[in-house]
Amino acid sequence: MISSFDYGDVRYFRMARTVVGRAIYWTGVYLVDGLLVDSGPPNLAHDVRRLVSNLAVRQCVTTHHHEDHSGNHGLLAAELRITPLAHANGVSRLAVADTHPQLYRRVAWGARAPAPAALLGEGLETSRFRFRVIHTPGHATDHVALFEPERGWLFSGDLYLAPRLRYLRADEDVYAMMDSLRRVLALEPQVLFCQHRGRVEQGAARLRDKLDFLVELGERIHELHGRGWSDAAIARALPGSDLLWRVWTGGDFSKRNFVRAFLRTANAR
Repeated sequence: MISSFDYGDVRYFRMARTVVGRAIYWTGVYLVDGLLVDSGPPNLAHDVRRLVSNLAVRQCVTTHHHEDHSGNHGLLAAELRITPLAHANGVSRLAVADTHPQLYRRVAWGARAPAPAALLGEGLETSRFRFRVIHTPGHATDHVALFEPERGWLFSGDLYLAPRLRYLRADEDVYAMMDSLRRVLALEPQVLFCQHRGRVEQGAARLRDKLDFLVELGERIHELHGRGWSDAAIARALPGSDLLWRVWTGGDFSKRNFVRAFLRTANAR
């Protein structure tokens, strides 16, 4: 399923695999002046092929290598002769097939085939816009955001997602994520384009909300850890419920991952 939203010079294509008419997990790609930001999950290749055949796509940039964002890079290379651009850390990842064992990822997005990618520099231009490429690791080591200073646009990939997260992925670096949020906040973005939520108004304020939440959450985790609480007990004390996602992802997303990330990366520094 793909739905289109028009944000003036920016078009958002929201997409998800459906089961009995219900979306499993929404993600999306953007098109701005011939630049495609990400290519969507591999299990929607048929829909993406039909979509890009009607669009004047001239370039593609990768926010990060995860299959829901890069799953159709091979299609673009083969059918449109477009080699997607990616951060240096992502080029080698995209060159090999995904080998992840998690069933939920296979069901929601499918497995990404190897695809060529070219090295992304510090800037990216279309005929009308000039984007700054901001390295924003945390969610993934190769994660980047695109900032258009004249419009105040920030294409944030998976840096934002929500102002208050209920769970964390096992391989995320929470301190790198916080540093990345500070880096983009210094740019004072006006409009946030999130791959999973579409356009988010008052972008700087929403990013600040997320950073403040993470700072407070980290302080709480360290306080409870200092009082001798176990990781499991700290996780239970954190706000919100992660039960559905913890079960669905086999623990790849969980509140306990927040605890481990804050304590692990703090000890490593």
